[in-house]
This record gives sequence, structure tokens and C-alpha cells, in this order.
Amino acid sequence: MMNSDTQTIQVNDITLAYKEWPGEKGPVICLHSLIGHKGTFDQVAGRLAPEYHLFALDLRGRGDSDKPAEGYGFSYHARDVMAFVEAMGFERFHIIGHSFGATVGVYLASIRPMQVRSLTLIDGGADPKEEVMKAMYPAIERLGHAYESAEAYLAAMRELPFYAPWNPGLERFLLDHLAEAGNGRVQPKSSAAAIKKDLDVHFYYSMCVHFPTLQCPTLFIRPQNGLLGDKAHVLDEREAAAFVAWIPNCWRVDIPGVNHFTMILHDNPRVVPPIRAFLGMVFEEEG
Repeated sequence: MMNSDTQTIQVNDITLAYKEWPGEKGPVICLHSLIGHKGTFDQVAGRLAPEYHLFALDLRGRGDSDKPAEGYGFSYHARDVMAFVEAMGFERFHIIGHSFGATVGVYLASIRPMQVRSLTLIDGGADPKEEVMKAMYPAIERLGHAYESAEAYLAAMRELPFYAPWNPGLERFLLDHLAEAGNGRVQPKSSAAAIKKDLDVHFYYSMCVHFPTLQCPTLFIRPQNGLLGDKAHVLDEREAAAFVAWIPNCWRVDIPGVNHFTMILHDNPRVVPPIRAFLGMVFEEEG
């Protein structure tokens, strides 16, 4: 499995950090969740390369990217992604998005239909229920805290019900997100204030107007489990069915035994086989 080191690029007066996995087909741009970072895709991209050429970005406010005080919401992230692909010299590209990153992908594919060649939406792309968005605030609050040690940070993360069952891939993802905070303490790299601004925008925006306008092939992957076990799905069964039906040229895959995070944050992510099959179909149809 291939690994990747962090690189940076200047776009829209900020520095965006990214990882790259060279490959034959692509490019494929990977966008993480609301509280995620580019390391979300380490295991997925490592398994899809070198057949596919992938880039995983830290959205502004996250990870190793700059964290400006303003400039949050779907339109700003879409502008950053477009600036990135233009700076890299790509005319057309594919998107794999997890959760909030999938929603950014839907927004971008809607406004740039000639450039986005396919969408893979990992439990995201629509408006989550209010209870789900409110459930994210405790995790966001933890991002703003400094911890006495990495072990103390992991202990706090273990308390969050949506990080269960715990696994080594999830632990590495969390540890990769830490930076020194002085006096031997550690703190997550992402900005809690920036993420709260993105979540606030989510509360007052409706994605449904974008669904019928999507022109590219789209794959929606949904976990069997919710954020709180048998409840708090990002989209419940009725909502997921309506979401897929509303998008032209959309397929759906359900994955048992995983939730919103463990479906991708794992040493052997269950999302890889359907993504590989979907991209294979897309590239075969394009010839």
C-alpha cells in the first residue's frame, strides 16, 4: 500500500495542505468530513493507487491548511478546490467526499458540471437532520482544548459514541491530527471556530436545490449503523431513498456493520470495493 507525505500550495491567498498518491487514472480529489482532515483517506487512497491518481486536501480551517478568520461555507470551499485543480493544471476531475466533504462535492458538481466527472458520496451530500448536526458540537468543542498528553486526548475521543468500535486505523487518524500546544501538551490542528462557522452555514442552507442539476455519475455509500448505534443516521432510510432518487444517474450501496466514521477510518475500509467498482465503470464508459 502506498503512503504519501504532506505538500502545500498557495491558492486564494491561503496555504492548502494536501497528500498525493500517484496513479494512472484521474485525478481524484478527496474531501474530508466536517471534523476530519486529509488523513481520512490514507487507507482508501493507498488501496486505490496506483490504478488511480488521488489527492486528499485539508480544507481551510483544518489540519495543516491555513485557518483564516473568515471564508467558510460551501461556496468558499468549492472556490478553494477549483483554485487547487486549476493550479495543478487539471481541466476535469473526480470527487470522493466523506460527509461534509461530500456536500462540498455536490455543491461543486452542481455549479461546475463540465469539470466534475464523477461523484462518490460517503454518507454525505445532503442536509443532515438537526439532531445529527447538534450531536457534532461536543466533538467540535474537544478540538479547541489542549490535552496533557496524546493518551489523554485519545481517552477523550474514546468517550464519543460515534468513534465505536475503536480500531487502530481510527486511532492513527486521531493521532495524526495532533500538534504541540506548549508545556508538553497537545491539541488538534483544526480550528474549532472555523468548523463551527461551517456548521452554522449548514443550518441555514438547503442542498436539495442542487440534486437535480447533477450531471455526472454519482455513487452514494451509506452505513448500516447511525452515529449513536441504531439511531442518528446522517440520512435515515426514507431520506436516503429520496436523496438517491432525486439525483440523476445515481447508485446506492449500503455497508453493514459500520457507522459514519468506521466505514472509512479503518485499516481495511469497507468503502474501498464499491468505490473501485464505481470508478472502474465510470472510466470504462468514458473509454
